[in-house]
Amino acid sequence: MIWILFYLGCGITFAHFFRIQFWLIYFCAFILLITCAVFVKKDLVSKILFSCLSFVLGTLLLLNSYILPKSHISHFIFYKSDTVFTVKGFINSQPQLKEGKFTFLFRTQELEFNSAHYKSSGDILVYLKEAKSLVYGEAFILRGAIHKPFKLYGDRVSGIMRVNSPGCAVSLGKNYGHPIIRLSLFLKDKIEAIIYQRLSKLAAGVLDAMVLGEKSNIPSVVYDSMSKAGTVHILVVSGFNVGVVASIAVLLLKVLGISRRVRCFLVIICLIIYCFATGASSPVVRATIMAVFFLAGIIIKREADIRNSLALAALFILFLSPRDLFSISFQLSFSCVAAIVFLYPKLQAFFRSESIRPKILKSIAQGCLVSLSTWLVTLWLVAYYFRFFSPVTVLANIFIVPLATLITLCGFSLVVVALVFPAGANFFASSIELFVALLINLNNFFTRLPFAYLYL
Repeated sequence: MIWILFYLGCGITFAHFFRIQFWLIYFCAFILLITCAVFVKKDLVSKILFSCLSFVLGTLLLLNSYILPKSHISHFIFYKSDTVFTVKGFINSQPQLKEGKFTFLFRTQELEFNSAHYKSSGDILVYLKEAKSLVYGEAFILRGAIHKPFKLYGDRVSGIMRVNSPGCAVSLGKNYGHPIIRLSLFLKDKIEAIIYQRLSKLAAGVLDAMVLGEKSNIPSVVYDSMSKAGTVHILVVSGFNVGVVASIAVLLLKVLGISRRVRCFLVIICLIIYCFATGASSPVVRATIMAVFFLAGIIIKREADIRNSLALAALFILFLSPRDLFSISFQLSFSCVAAIVFLYPKLQAFFRSESIRPKILKSIAQGCLVSLSTWLVTLWLVAYYFRFFSPVTVLANIFIVPLATLITLCGFSLVVVALVFPAGANFFASSIELFVALLINLNNFFTRLPFAYLYL
C-alpha cells in the first residue's frame, strides 16, 4: 500500500506541473490495465506494470478533478459582474454567525439570470445579513450578485454571493441535508452548548478547538503564541481525539453487554458521526479511516497493520480529492503520523530508550523522541509555508502535549457527566479552567526564551 501511495502521489504531482491531454492518459491507463491482467502471474513484470498503472491513475485522478460538468456554476459567473442571479439550492455546511452575518456553503440546483433558466451544480459561499436562525440542509431561493473568488477558498467554493436583504432569501421549508451530517451537527451544537455554558469564554474556545476543531473563538494572541512555539497542533482535532471517542464508545457499549463484533460496528458509526461533527478535516478523516480499518480487522478477525492503514487512509482521501495532496493540512497530518510510524522506532533503537530505568524517565525520554521525530519531519513544511523556524518546539511539546491531553480528556468527561449527572460536571469544569490557564502561561514562557523562534 505504501508503494501504491508513492506512485499515485508521483502521478498526481506530475499532472500538477505538466499539461497533458486527458484522453491520452486515459488510453495509457486502459492499456496498462489490460497488460497487468495478462502478466499477472509474472512477479517482477507485474510489479513494474502495477507501479506504472498507479502512477498513471494518479495523473488521471488529478486531470479528472479539473473537468467540471456543463451545469457547474463556475461556467456562468465571472470575477467582476453586476448580473443579478436567482439561485435555488440548499445550505451545504453548518452556518456560522459572526457580526450579524451568516456565512455558509450553498449547493446550487437551479440558476436564473437575464430571463434564462438553467440547471446548476457546485457550491458557492454565501454571506447573508439579518437572517433568522439557519440550519444545515435548509432549502432556499437566494437573489443577488455572484462573482468568482479573488482569493483561494479551496476546491469546493466556485463563487461568492452576498445577500444584503432578508427579502432576497426565501426559505422553501424543505431539508435536503444528509441524515448522518444533520445528526452530527445537532450533536456538535449540543456539545458546544454544554462547553460554553460551563466554562469561561477563553477556556471554552480552547476546549472547543481541541474537542470539535472549532478555532473561530480562540483569541488571535493565543493562536499566534502557539504557532510560534510550535504547539498549535494541539488545537487541531486529530487521531488522539478519535481514539478518545472510540475508547468511550467501547467502554459504554461493553457495560451494556454488547458483543465484540457488534461493538466494533457501532463504534465505527460513532467515529463517522464524530468525523462529520468536527468538519471532516484531513487529520480527522485520516484518523477515522485508520480506526475504521483497525476495527474492521477485528470484525473479520484480521490483524491490522498501522503502515498499511496509514497508506489506505491517504489513498482514500486522494481518490476523493487528489488536490488535497498539495494542501497544508494533508501534508502536516500525514507527515506527523509517518514520522511517528517510521522515524520514531529508529530513534528509539538508536538512543536505546527501552533500557532506561525507572519507568518515569523512560516515558519522558520516549515523549522527547516522539516530539523530536515529528519536529524533524515537519520543520521543513513549517519553514516553507509559514516562514519561521521554532527550535523551542521539541522542549515545549514535552510539557504542552501532556497538558493538552488532560484538557481533552476532561473535556470529553465534562460533556458525558453533564448529560448524566449535571452537578458532577463542576469538578471537570474547574479542572479545565486551571489546565487551560496553565497551558497558556507555559506556552507564553517558552515563546519568551532566547531564540525560541526565528522568522525566515
